Amino acid sequence: MIINKIFSRADDHSKTLQERIFSFFPFIGLLTLFVVIFIGLIVGDGLINTIVLAGCFIIFLLIVVFTVRKKKVQTGATLIGVVMVLVLLPIAFIFGGGLNGGSPCWFIFGFAYVGMTVEGRRKYALMGIGGITTAISYYIAYKYPELVSQHSAAAAYFDSFSSVVLVSGFLLILILFENRVYQSENELIDKQRKEIEELSNARNTFFSNMSHEIRTPIDSIIGFNELILREDISGDVLENSQNIKNASKLLLSLVNDILDLSKLESGRMEIVPSDYDTIGMISESVNMVWDSAMKKGLSFFIDISPDIPCRLFGDSMRIEQVLINILNNAVKYTQEGSIKLTVQAKHLGDRRIMMTFSVEDTGIGIKRDNIAHLFDEFKRVNEDENVRVGGTGLGLTIAKQLTDQMDGEILVNSIYTKGSTFIVKIPQEIMVDRPVGEITLEKIRTREEKQFYRQSFEAPSAKILIVDDNQMNRVVTAKLLRDTKMKMDLVSSGSDCLEKCSKVKYDCIFMDQEMPEMDGIECLRQLRSQVGGLCRETPVVVMTAHSDTEAQAKFRMAGFDGYLLKPINGEMLENTLLRVLPAEIVHRTSPTYIDPDEQRLQRNIKQPILITTESVCDLPADLLEKLRIPTISFYIKNKNGVFLDGTEVETEGVLKYMEEGGDRDLFAEQPTTDDYEEFFASHLSEANSIIHISMSSKAASAYKNAVLGASAFDNVTVVDSENLSSGMGLVVMEAARLAESGKSVEECVRKLNLYKKKIHASFLIDNTSYLEKIGRINPRMSGLAKIFMMRPSIIFRDGIGRLDRMMIGPVEKSRRRYVSNQIEKNPGIDKSVLFITHTGLLQGEIDDIRRWIGNYMLFDKVYVQKESAAMAAIHGTRAFGLIYTVQ
Repeated sequence: MIINKIFSRADDHSKTLQERIFSFFPFIGLLTLFVVIFIGLIVGDGLINTIVLAGCFIIFLLIVVFTVRKKKVQTGATLIGVVMVLVLLPIAFIFGGGLNGGSPCWFIFGFAYVGMTVEGRRKYALMGIGGITTAISYYIAYKYPELVSQHSAAAAYFDSFSSVVLVSGFLLILILFENRVYQSENELIDKQRKEIEELSNARNTFFSNMSHEIRTPIDSIIGFNELILREDISGDVLENSQNIKNASKLLLSLVNDILDLSKLESGRMEIVPSDYDTIGMISESVNMVWDSAMKKGLSFFIDISPDIPCRLFGDSMRIEQVLINILNNAVKYTQEGSIKLTVQAKHLGDRRIMMTFSVEDTGIGIKRDNIAHLFDEFKRVNEDENVRVGGTGLGLTIAKQLTDQMDGEILVNSIYTKGSTFIVKIPQEIMVDRPVGEITLEKIRTREEKQFYRQSFEAPSAKILIVDDNQMNRVVTAKLLRDTKMKMDLVSSGSDCLEKCSKVKYDCIFMDQEMPEMDGIECLRQLRSQVGGLCRETPVVVMTAHSDTEAQAKFRMAGFDGYLLKPINGEMLENTLLRVLPAEIVHRTSPTYIDPDEQRLQRNIKQPILITTESVCDLPADLLEKLRIPTISFYIKNKNGVFLDGTEVETEGVLKYMEEGGDRDLFAEQPTTDDYEEFFASHLSEANSIIHISMSSKAASAYKNAVLGASAFDNVTVVDSENLSSGMGLVVMEAARLAESGKSVEECVRKLNLYKKKIHASFLIDNTSYLEKIGRINPRMSGLAKIFMMRPSIIFRDGIGRLDRMMIGPVEKSRRRYVSNQIEKNPGIDKSVLFITHTGLLQGEIDDIRRWIGNYMLFDKVYVQKESAAMAAIHGTRAFGLIYTVQ
């Protein structure tokens, strides 16, 4: 009974695991210690040993009482452990027979206690102390055996045997107790898992039922509204009907978001691809948010690449859902300014294409710290500023997860208070590669108003049966098909359907799934086996609000010939009938299509990848313009202020300032993190992605600042050029070539990391004062160089400038030796491009350098380029460098 009562504590889930073990351990421990004291009296242990054991028994009892009352489990467990390893076990070993007794077993007991009851660092500290006290006890027994009390042979055997039995029994009970604890925990986990599954199933059932209940009235609203839009109505009525249509679709989108979140969490969401009209999908997305944008006074722009294929294969409904959520988000968080949707495509080969949708707004933007939480469900970032913004907080969560499901990605770029850009990339298959041509916003708007319905056939001899328990749904379905001139009967239940089918042969039956008494599946089963029935072979199409693939599979297995998801429109109904009706009773008509006159707008084509760099890349201005490479300026700082390199100060001004003795207070400084962030933000509208080529990270902090600035954006990548000046420029030129060839960002970066290792960049410094100023050489070395007319040759390897050699002698001799070392004595040079960069050389000096180079090697292209003002501040006057690549 006592053991069962103790073991029942294992099932007490209100306590922690350690609390449950501690509630068991001291009781068994105290009982065992009492038995040990009794055994000690039998085997004749010394008085000291008995007193110590009895004292520890009392101390342990007091600690247990204190622990239970104060609920300080770890404190009590630790105190018992300290007394045990420092007092009880060593003294029991020395005065209880040493190796000729049961003490070694109790050391094991002590370690087991500490390991099972004490947590954290205390456990390892007590384990360490226990190991030390055990070692000391054994050392005393070995070195000073006379200090250890000895048992008689009989007492030793009895003590050892009883200790083995007690410790083994104790550990066995402890293991059984822990097994009971873990079994109880597993049972609780299984119970909770089942409860969670039941709750999840109940929630899914609720959502499924809600889907049906909500979609049913939406079906009627959209259907009746379509009938109004088919009529020749006035402009005001047309506008009102269009608003009803858009509002209904937004409501439907919200319902889909809630249902889809449930499916995504349960892993039941599947992508269902089909052939779709590209511009039709974009048109629906734009028009569903158009009114909201107009009501807030926002400008709305579109930029659709004319070379996008007109028909694609994918899940257009999910893509539209993603676009609507992002566009809605842009409208919500933009109080003034504009929204712009850009659509581009990149061919991937094998009739595959990467569709890129970019949504830019001028809204409040997102704080950098909040971007990580942007896609959390029911989470709204910048909450203090957005108290007036409504919504569920599900839109971006759904958009992100749906995009992931379609093997795509979402990138976010945002500057707080200035606006955001969301870029969605989704791969699709090409069905018809005819380009869409020029698409304007007017055409998008007119298409939605005029192209909602295309009557595709007439079939006066066809007989159709519509089965739905909702009267409005029956009526709207019939009216949507009235232009086809078919004969239609309407019934409200499965039993009425069976009765009709026993008397009339129909060419097609549209049947609702959710009906009282007899649902659609049961009605179909009875219809197929109806004795004397005239419609046993008639095609039956289910109409349902259940959109998941499990439901679709269930309907296919049940034997339905088609599946229509509510809300239903005329085009869906007619397309289904064209598939199932006998061809001989169908007369095809020309679809109604109005192609409005459109105004061609001038568009700025977004580049897939934009290469950017810094002003110190030392590329000719015309080359930067030709390659369309924006640069961010370094700063030139002196006692008169701070100036932008290349904009507010040129190289000549810096050199003149140096020659006039201003070199000591002249410094080049890198752009700050905020500078880079604003620079990237200003150019993101020009491209889907940016690759920024930065100065060597080991030469300055520009690379670090650029990386921090890029962290605010998902599609800005910073590459360490591992070079200065035109060496960095060579990396920029290669990056532009790779981007132009259509390489992905990842492929460009990988190839650039290989290419930059091939660059050979070196500089001959005429005056070491500048290197001394920035700490590259010490003042003593600089003084010796001036005395002995030494000019250092600096070479860049792995991003670090190192002293190559010292050129001694007059200027011309030093320069000729430098050219010889860099050209003649360097095998494997790529002869395609050579940069000669300099700071203030005269034209005659440049001609001499070119002639010396020509004596050794002829290059296809030679650029002579002045170094930027910032580089001049580093290298000083009359310096020059030779930069090329090696094969």
